[in-house]
Amino acid sequence: MKKYSMNMAAILLPLLIASFVISCKKEESISGIDRSGAKPELQSTISSKQEKKEKEKVQRPYKDHFDTYYRFEPDFAGGWLPPANGESPSPAPAWYPGGGEGNATHMGKVWTLYNQHADFNSMGGLTSSAASVNMFFAAALQQAGIVAPANVSTVVFDKKGNSVWFILQSNVTTPISTTRINFSGTSKIVGGSGKFVGATGEVSLQGYFNPTDFNDAGVDTNGFIVY
Repeated sequence: MKKYSMNMAAILLPLLIASFVISCKKEESISGIDRSGAKPELQSTISSKQEKKEKEKVQRPYKDHFDTYYRFEPDFAGGWLPPANGESPSPAPAWYPGGGEGNATHMGKVWTLYNQHADFNSMGGLTSSAASVNMFFAAALQQAGIVAPANVSTVVFDKKGNSVWFILQSNVTTPISTTRINFSGTSKIVGGSGKFVGATGEVSLQGYFNPTDFNDAGVDTNGFIVY
């Protein structure tokens, strides 16, 4: 009986040792993975790639030119009233959404969609401020594969999935004649899609529109973009 017990011990002891070693190795493997399921060395690699991408962003010149159109959308809630006694309609308060086709650095042929809100200033002149491009063009942007934040007022995009997003900062109009009103201002770049994800920058803008012809308008921007 003692001989049998010794034989069983001789068999079971190596098995217990092997089981203990395997258990320790599993514990080491588990301890090398955090709760997110990613190994520390993998997390470090991902973090390094993100940091490298941020460091590789470069400031570049940005320019575009567009022949544009626009339309007039009265802001009734803001106080716009229909004309009376044959008077001309008041140009404000109102929204002026529009779009156009043109060219831009880093993209080539592009299109733009924009929106702005116009009102009178204290001197009786017209000024405009940023208004969400999604207010009138959310569906059109989605068809182009673009989902812009609500605060974006202008989107410039190509057919390759690249787009740059702008927020109008200032815009002042200067009447030149009955058929031409010039405007100038600035916009900030606040992101984009495709190769412009996370882009920043700032541009100045110069343009005009014909208050008697909604298809007679244009704008040029000049500044910088970081991406």
